[in-house]
Amino acid sequence: MLAQFFWASSDDVHLIKGEYDPLLVTLSLAVCWIASGQALRHAAFARSATSRQLRNWSIVSGSLALGTGIWAMHFIGMLAYSLHAAVQYDLPVTILSIIPGIAASGVALALLAHNELNIRQLVLGGLVVGIGIAAMHYCGMAAMRTSAIHQYSPVWFVISLVVGVALATLALWVRFGLARFKLNQDPWRKSLSAVIMGAAISGMHYAAMLALRVTSDHEIHDATPSNDRLILALTIALTALLFGGLIAQANALIHYRSRWQKVDMNEARLQALINMAADGIICIDNQGRVTDYNPAAEVIFGWSAEEVVGQNVKMLMPAALFTQHDFYLEQHEAGQRNNAPPLQNKISEVLGQHKDGTLVPMRLALSQAEARGQRMYVGLLTNLSDRKRTERQLHIAATVFDHSHEGMVVLDANRKIVDINPAFARICGLKRQAAKNKEFASLFHVDDESDVQWTQIWTEIGNKGHWQGPCVMQHDMNRHQISLTAVRDEQQRLHHYIAVCYQSIDIPLGAAF
Repeated sequence: MLAQFFWASSDDVHLIKGEYDPLLVTLSLAVCWIASGQALRHAAFARSATSRQLRNWSIVSGSLALGTGIWAMHFIGMLAYSLHAAVQYDLPVTILSIIPGIAASGVALALLAHNELNIRQLVLGGLVVGIGIAAMHYCGMAAMRTSAIHQYSPVWFVISLVVGVALATLALWVRFGLARFKLNQDPWRKSLSAVIMGAAISGMHYAAMLALRVTSDHEIHDATPSNDRLILALTIALTALLFGGLIAQANALIHYRSRWQKVDMNEARLQALINMAADGIICIDNQGRVTDYNPAAEVIFGWSAEEVVGQNVKMLMPAALFTQHDFYLEQHEAGQRNNAPPLQNKISEVLGQHKDGTLVPMRLALSQAEARGQRMYVGLLTNLSDRKRTERQLHIAATVFDHSHEGMVVLDANRKIVDINPAFARICGLKRQAAKNKEFASLFHVDDESDVQWTQIWTEIGNKGHWQGPCVMQHDMNRHQISLTAVRDEQQRLHHYIAVCYQSIDIPLGAAF
């Protein structure tokens, strides 16, 4: 079998030499380079795929397109070679010869879809791809039917394999190797990658053609040249490129749809987060017009989104701040034109105006963003009305605490002193700081004859929530009227105690007997 495949020099046979048509050779190279460019595009689709299924589809469809391109290049190259003899091709073998090309294309695209390749993957990949392209070429050559015998030079056969593997390895390397050089001209890098991959495919073909030896035991006269060779070659080229283009277009549409779905999902998720936010979110353009206005902002201002979007944001401010806002926006826009740094989470307390005219204290976090080349400002608004109200109440309570004539004590859940007011400091004879963390009961006189038993007091407070009665202060041995109240949280868990010490009864303990 090897004797039939490989050619051996003999004086008994006549070696037929063919010629190449430069136009068809150029056409075969163009088909090869275009198919290589499409293959790199499919590999890019696979790398950016949002799912494993989409990645596999890109590799499979790209393999069909590139395999068809390799097959078309091969047969256009065969049509470019004229043996001056009648040549026909076996149709089933011709069709089956595309399979090794598709398989080699699949391996190449699967490797090109990686972000990185190690040396072992690069060498094995180049070996498989090179052998696959060679297998397609020699299978296609086996479909050739002519009266002459065609065999292959063993030396050039090995050279063709080496060239195929070496150029295939180079084509795989260029995808990753050139990226390391960080070339600024990305289109040039892609074009160079396509040219080198095309050279790997066509280089193997034309190296294998040098191995072809067509022999005959008699002189073969020139066959009548066929005018259909150019038409057939153009038909094959257009069909292959059209097939590859359609697959590339389908891939692009599928990936675009997938990306659009992802963007749409992200937009829906972002809109849901904005709508569910507890704080108001308002976006304005560089003219001060409201572009986004979430439900929390509706609650703060009382205006609906339909009433606000498209209007100037000044409608949400007190009239006194109109001019100030216009000046600030104009000043910032002028600064942006002079390359001033953008706003980043600038926090301030401002006043807004409710639809009913009520002023609303707010905390404003203002940032600047760019959306498709348009500058926008995003304000995150927190309603401070409740906090301000609580602060006022705490201020009033603190004023009462500090200026009350009755002694007041705050105890923790362990009945230790957290704070005392000045009045109680005078009563107990302790400074405010010294009283902290003391046991409240330790400030009072207790003996066996006393009516006051603190165990019973705490038990009664635990049952009823409060207790009131006279106690003898350790400091001056005078009786004072004490009121103790337990304070609980929303879950009815004990949080702290409040003690109030009323005016001294001024009866010394010894005088009562």
